Amino acid sequence: MMPKKDGFAVTQAIRSNLSTSHIPLILLTARASLESRLEGLQRGADAYLTKPFSPQELALRIEKLIEIRRLLQQRYQDGATSTSDDAYRQENEFITNLRAYILEHIDEPNLNGDHIGRHFGMSRVHLHRKLKALTGQPITDFVRSIRLQKALELIREGELNVSEIAYQAGFSSVSHFSRSFKKAYGKSPSEL
Repeated sequence: MMPKKDGFAVTQAIRSNLSTSHIPLILLTARASLESRLEGLQRGADAYLTKPFSPQELALRIEKLIEIRRLLQQRYQDGATSTSDDAYRQENEFITNLRAYILEHIDEPNLNGDHIGRHFGMSRVHLHRKLKALTGQPITDFVRSIRLQKALELIREGELNVSEIAYQAGFSSVSHFSRSFKKAYGKSPSEL
């Protein structure tokens, strides 16, 4: 037994903290009753294995959790944040709030991990780890992709020139904007 807290309390603490809620959890425990299994899963464990456990089963559970995380990353990269699965509610809310915050401050060229992390009450490192786990992207790439999506919307509206769009999307340099845009969409902003 762990001192001071049991596995259920640790699981609940990890799940309730925004900085750590995305971390996959497998409980390896001697508590084999159905009540204990249900409590562990209800508190947020991704898997519940009783001792003695099979190393093959543990390896398979880990493999499946990694596969689920890859699918989750793909969903968030594609911009999807709604799901009927309550297990991802906190992560969906985080990604939605993060996107909204970035869009609110999109015209600020100095919008970075420190600035965003402070807003969400976590360090730049925790923000980076969480975002990397959820989307597969570091915060700089995530912000850049949102800036480029906003720039594409502005280009399609056709009301502003390329340099105005670059500055409204938060780029401090038109040439950097053009290179990033071409890399992302295959065409320069002026071609569109």
